[in-house]
Amino acid sequence: MMESDTVTGFIEKAQAYVTASNDHDLVAIAAMLAPDCIYRSAGVGRHDGSEAILAMMTSFFASYRDVHWQAENYRWLSDHVRFDFVITLDGNSSAGEEMIWFDGTGRISEIEVLR
Repeated sequence: MMESDTVTGFIEKAQAYVTASNDHDLVAIAAMLAPDCIYRSAGVGRHDGSEAILAMMTSFFASYRDVHWQAENYRWLSDHVRFDFVITLDGNSSAGEEMIWFDGTGRISEIEVLR
């Protein structure tokens, strides 16, 4: 069982990732990702490695300058943080869930977006 301080830390890291995403802050996101991170989403597909993920995000943020995530209900589920979100993109909104795993150094090792 994880100590509550560790769980809180992972939830705070997930919240910081969402904030950086809303700010389109690729420098902050890059610092959060493990080099071998995996990103999976029905919307943008699978991207392996931080460089591929950052390339996808660069293109995504350039294409959708108004994109914004409203995230809530962050919770720890035994080995990852899961939260609900509403994404607003080109004036349209849709709901989903996101899961974030962390490696032993506290960097993001895996992201999965469910919509």
